[in-house]
Amino acid sequence: MQTEALLDGKLTMSDPGVQDTLASYSDYLARSGLSELTVKNYVADLKHLASWAALNGGRPLVTMTGEEIKAYRLDLLIARAHQPTTVNRRLQAIRKFFRYALERGLVDADPSSGIKLVPQSRSEGPRGLDCSEVESLVGAVRGGGSRLASRDYAIVQIMLQTGIRVGELTKLRLTDLELSDESGLLRITGEGPSGGREIPLNSSVRKAIKAYLSERGESWSGHLFLSVKGEPLSVRSVQRLVGSYARAAGVEDVSTYTLRQTCGQQLLRDTGDLALVARLMGHRRLETAIKYILPGQEDLTEAAERSSLNVY
Repeated sequence: MQTEALLDGKLTMSDPGVQDTLASYSDYLARSGLSELTVKNYVADLKHLASWAALNGGRPLVTMTGEEIKAYRLDLLIARAHQPTTVNRRLQAIRKFFRYALERGLVDADPSSGIKLVPQSRSEGPRGLDCSEVESLVGAVRGGGSRLASRDYAIVQIMLQTGIRVGELTKLRLTDLELSDESGLLRITGEGPSGGREIPLNSSVRKAIKAYLSERGESWSGHLFLSVKGEPLSVRSVQRLVGSYARAAGVEDVSTYTLRQTCGQQLLRDTGDLALVARLMGHRRLETAIKYILPGQEDLTEAAERSSLNVY
């Protein structure tokens, strides 16, 4: 019977090929700007997979098939009773490694591309909005009739598209923005453990910000978002306006954090790269970003429709 002692990543380290591959991968991760702890965790997850493969047929890491990765996922869930968050973290590490291996010509195809993350119940973490809820919320802001509609729309778009914290949003200054017709950049100044970061702005956010700036007018304050009196907008004011528009849209249980969660979940669906999501969202530790793995209702609906039992 396999034991965790045999899966501590040491079993395959006598194999020069595996050792060299993981050493090169570790250097690649470090050069990409990831923290030392994140790199260590990624490599540890790959060592765990390599050890499991050695115990189950002896296939080298770079020749593993999709079916073998599925078997590994099942082993983690059933035989080892790991929590879905732990299994999904390992799967994300595997996905990232095989994208690297494909880019470097170590494999001809990515065997992890069709591997699904393990579903988690809604109660296991904060929820994000689905597409219909996002449309309803955005529509409520557009049609609200407020004289500050362009400001409010820019706020909602920034929070949905960049996932910045409400405290970061209220601290934004005009000098933190770089805008052009083709690109845009938002600089977040970090004072805590998250540090600073730069976030690219897509066309929707750029249009919303430009529309707001054209109506913002002059002010003594260099802050980006201002109140009716021309003063910097407070965190509480942003929380109130998001809640108000959500109620107008008929969407329940929505806060500024819901918009951040929505952004993180969608980024993860689009990229499949937990490390990239963590960086954009301002998380120093990869483990903190695991909460974005939580599936939304659309994911659950799609899974139900694709079920092999869906036969009438």
